[in-house]
Amino acid sequence: MMKSDRRSLVGTLWHSPLLRFGVIGGLNNLLSYGIFAALTLAGMPPIAAATITYATGMVISYLANRSFTFRHSGSARRSVVRFVVVNAVGYALNVAILAFFVELIGFNALVVQLGAIVVVATGIYLAMRFWVFRATSGPDA
Repeated sequence: MMKSDRRSLVGTLWHSPLLRFGVIGGLNNLLSYGIFAALTLAGMPPIAAATITYATGMVISYLANRSFTFRHSGSARRSVVRFVVVNAVGYALNVAILAFFVELIGFNALVVQLGAIVVVATGIYLAMRFWVFRATSGPDA
């Protein structure tokens, strides 16, 4: 592959919302997971630690995804409300996964949280792409 072909491919990929979501989500989840690990290793219960990291991650995620990932210029009020709804569902799913696999079955919280990140992030991407930050076609879209 020639150098100009590689640049073209990178440029094309960089314009993909999925790739940008992955970069933002990856960095945000890495930070959140580090905080989660530190809190649980310091003795905080896993669900409490997940709550703190989820709230922090939501703020970072909204700002980065609205401006960078989806480059959304529609109603901020509508997108915030939808973003909170999507993340509340994601949070509930994350807590349910932790409660089931850690509290009931006894699996390691750090391993379970890694799996939960993948499951929840997939659903959140789809909801953000097609509902929260979808392209608007008119004033009421």
